[in-house]
Amino acid sequence: MLFRVGQARKERIMGFMQLSRLKRAVIVIVIEGCFLLLAGVGGPALATPPREVEIDARLVEFDPESRVYRASGGVLLTSGDFRLQAETVLYNQDTEVVTAERGVKLQTATGTWEGESLVYSFRTEEGTLTAFRGAMGSSFYTGQSGELHGEEVRVQEASFTRCALASPCVAIKARRVRLVDDRVQVGGGWLYIKNLPVLPLPPVTFSPDQFENWPQLEVGVNSTRGLYVVGRLTHQVNKEVRLHYGGGLGTNRWWNLQGGMRWAPLPGLALNAGLTWEEYLRGSAGLTYDWAPLQFRAAVQRDWDDLASGEHTFAVAGPLTKKSNLEFSYTSSFEEQTTGEQYRADYGLHLTGRWLPGFTLGAGLFYGAGDLKESDSLNGWYLRTTWDGGINLTRTWGLKVAGETRWQAGSTPLWVNNQVKLVKDLHCFRADLGYDLLDETVSFNLMFNW
Repeated sequence: MLFRVGQARKERIMGFMQLSRLKRAVIVIVIEGCFLLLAGVGGPALATPPREVEIDARLVEFDPESRVYRASGGVLLTSGDFRLQAETVLYNQDTEVVTAERGVKLQTATGTWEGESLVYSFRTEEGTLTAFRGAMGSSFYTGQSGELHGEEVRVQEASFTRCALASPCVAIKARRVRLVDDRVQVGGGWLYIKNLPVLPLPPVTFSPDQFENWPQLEVGVNSTRGLYVVGRLTHQVNKEVRLHYGGGLGTNRWWNLQGGMRWAPLPGLALNAGLTWEEYLRGSAGLTYDWAPLQFRAAVQRDWDDLASGEHTFAVAGPLTKKSNLEFSYTSSFEEQTTGEQYRADYGLHLTGRWLPGFTLGAGLFYGAGDLKESDSLNGWYLRTTWDGGINLTRTWGLKVAGETRWQAGSTPLWVNNQVKLVKDLHCFRADLGYDLLDETVSFNLMFNW
């Protein structure tokens, strides 16, 4: 028997899903405030709560023999956090399978997806969406098909990017991509720039909205490296462990290899460690603990050149006002010499704040002592001033500065850092032209703007 609802109106059909062995079915059809109750003869009680599905469309048909609903014309089917839009939808009440075609739009707890057709089972929470495309967070995904497995999405012949252009400036393409637990797992692929493959990628896992974890590629030129290229990859092992590795080459016989990890075993506690080879081996490790409103930080650094050197740091920082922070730090350093080791230590308070829009300014009082004479060291009490920030010249042009100066009575100011950069936003890329006022050198960098 076929029930047809008026074509020119919108109807809501509420179906309560039942196992096929039951003889009783209840369907409530709401038409402009009128209720039609269709009921069979009694049967056994339901063992599990019925599934509630709501269909809103211009035309809805129901076949009681096959127990299939057919809806067409601006169809909206919802069940919990499952929200489906399409021009044509078939829903089998016995098998709990939905088939949708033409202009399919699907919204679930994992993201918002679109495609040409969808077959989805409420019973197994699995389905396939062809001509897959959509978004999760601020990233965009396309693929030949998307397979839904509960909270997981597997995209075949996938491409994803943060670029919203029809032809993305930068994208990652892979045969298979898994979207699960707010992470992206790539089974190997390529980094593309305007549909041109530029960098092969090993299997990596990262969080889509933590942009520092995305593949990084930098091209530039300076006096030390010459014309160089540097790449870095991040692998999110799980929510607690993140690995990174990379390297670079330059025309001035410069090369670099690096690797490291970040481990967050407890909330607020993080360990960062890494090794770098650039002329010689360098290692570093740092432990940070956030105990609101304070942050504790301990770090160690080692350089293994012809003679070893190193540095140890301990710092405690916290907010002083809404716009300022106060930090106490203690740093000790050593350097092996042919005549023995030399040491020094610096400790003091450093106040930083964002009192000017776009800038972080700082001033601190420190005391230094030791027989290790470094180019930026002062013995006795001295004042340290810092600045970092920039201004927007136009919508896509900006000017950035960074520097540090140390002041001591009876001495000329000691400039530790003084740089200025002209920055250009190139949509998916960022270019900057920098000048170091101390070394009197010019540098140029072009990098991704994830």
